[in-house]
Amino acid sequence: MNTERFLEKALLEMLKTRTVTQIFVVDLLKEVGICKATFYKHFCDKYDLLQRCFQNAYYGEVLAHAENFEQFVSLSLAAFRKSPKVVLHAMPPEDPSGLFVYHSELLCGFLRKECSVRESEERERLIRVYARTVTEVTVDWLSAPRLTAVEEVVRLVRALYPVGLSASSAAP
Repeated sequence: MNTERFLEKALLEMLKTRTVTQIFVVDLLKEVGICKATFYKHFCDKYDLLQRCFQNAYYGEVLAHAENFEQFVSLSLAAFRKSPKVVLHAMPPEDPSGLFVYHSELLCGFLRKECSVRESEERERLIRVYARTVTEVTVDWLSAPRLTAVEEVVRLVRALYPVGLSASSAAP
């Protein structure tokens, strides 16, 4: 296993008990037994590691199979369901560098491709607000004491679809 994989594994392990804001690079260095220079040779900061880690552990498979926004939501929820606490600890909404923002940006990408109205500031604002709302729904779902079916969350996400993003005013 290479250094990057050791760091990813260490971060995932730490996320079982702490949020990303409570984890410091020095913690990872101690856990893996490397020096600062080695860490920074591979990653810009802990958020760079976090994104790469989640890309490999969750998003890679999801993005490989999701053909549209709804499939992305459904597949990411199914992947996150395997370790909800780790995902929650990686997604504090108040952390502007964390996975919450990364997840929202991935959602925005799918929405931009599928949106049937022409580009405008209003369209971009709606996309960003909707993506953030869907990410918040995801976090709320993962926070629940008992997870409901993925299909129920997808139905809720579909119901929240902004009318202004569809030329025909219909949900995707």
